[in-house]
Amino acid sequence: MISRSIVEKPRTWKVAIATIAPMAVAVFAFPITVIVSSEFHLDTSPILVGWCVVLIGLAAWLNQALVRQVRTLLPFLTAIGVILFIWLWQRQASTSLVPKTGLTWGYFLTPEGAKARFWVLVCPFWVGVTCLSLCCVVAVVSWWRRGARRSLAYMIPWWLAAFVIFAIPSVYLDGQGNAIIFI
Repeated sequence: MISRSIVEKPRTWKVAIATIAPMAVAVFAFPITVIVSSEFHLDTSPILVGWCVVLIGLAAWLNQALVRQVRTLLPFLTAIGVILFIWLWQRQASTSLVPKTGLTWGYFLTPEGAKARFWVLVCPFWVGVTCLSLCCVVAVVSWWRRGARRSLAYMIPWWLAAFVIFAIPSVYLDGQGNAIIFI
């Protein structure tokens, strides 16, 4: 007797909420991070780690609603690990290369700030974007192999939210050092 597992069709509301929730995170993460850190004079690190925890929960929820396999969750978890690693890299480079007095108007545009700009902003950002893109491709391939071909579009909001959350420290630092945006 051949035993086949029957995969039940996920409920529409579960899929809808698991897809819409990451979009809400993508839209509101930056303003909430800036408002909470400035209003309560907090370091942004715990807030950013909190966003990563939210992303882990949303990835598990999306994976459970659509694919229900642990292997397909691994690229999402790897992406969160990459985000945390790049943030640690940026923090270490920032503490060692940015002056202790803080950033001045256009610091990263000055000759002495060029090295700091590369190691604090440019290199970590592009390494992170590359690694997150690879994780996204691996997630698409793993869902494709699992047979979730029509469900591939449902992961787009999660990956968009992951890229937005990842970029928050870079946007914040770039805005402070170049005075491009006012925070």
